[in-house]
Amino acid sequence: MFHHVAVASKDVQKSHRFYTEVMGFTLKKVVKRQTPEGGWTKHIFYDTGEGQLFAIWDLRGIEGVVVDPDKWTGGMGNGLPYWINHIAFDCQDIGGLEDCKQRWLDHGYNVVEVKHEFIHSIYTRDPDGTLVEFTFDTQPLTEADEREAEELLADDTPAQVPEYEGVQHKSPHYQARRASEKRDAELTEAGAAM
Repeated sequence: MFHHVAVASKDVQKSHRFYTEVMGFTLKKVVKRQTPEGGWTKHIFYDTGEGQLFAIWDLRGIEGVVVDPDKWTGGMGNGLPYWINHIAFDCQDIGGLEDCKQRWLDHGYNVVEVKHEFIHSIYTRDPDGTLVEFTFDTQPLTEADEREAEELLADDTPAQVPEYEGVQHKSPHYQARRASEKRDAELTEAGAAM
């Protein structure tokens, strides 16, 4: 069990809307503090269920003081393909997965659905490009899985099994969401130029 996972956000308001409206999480706590190097941050916590939290960082208070505003990326960006670093949230069962999938589609996010060996998952990306996943266990992990894990951990031969096939669910609201985000960004830029 984890307590919380935290990622940085380039656009906190957009990320807040995503994690409350699209993911369905509840804002629980915000901690606003100075940093040792100068500047300030907000650590924004959301309840994901079962007492577990997810957090985003508002780093605007340290831009130009601790970090160069043009040289950092939001989310888990670090030059790797987007699918490497991701955050998976438990949706309990197929009913929960279907509810989450529909919420994403209704909010204009395309969804990829994959049935893995022992979990069933859906994926989309947050406003900073972080891959987020809702998943549930389709079978319990056993002692045989643990033995296989030890063997595979020691096995350095190339994998022979192809990647899982996914099903893509296109949101009928995707283009409208993207157009709205573009208008919002243009208005923000115009306001900043005044």
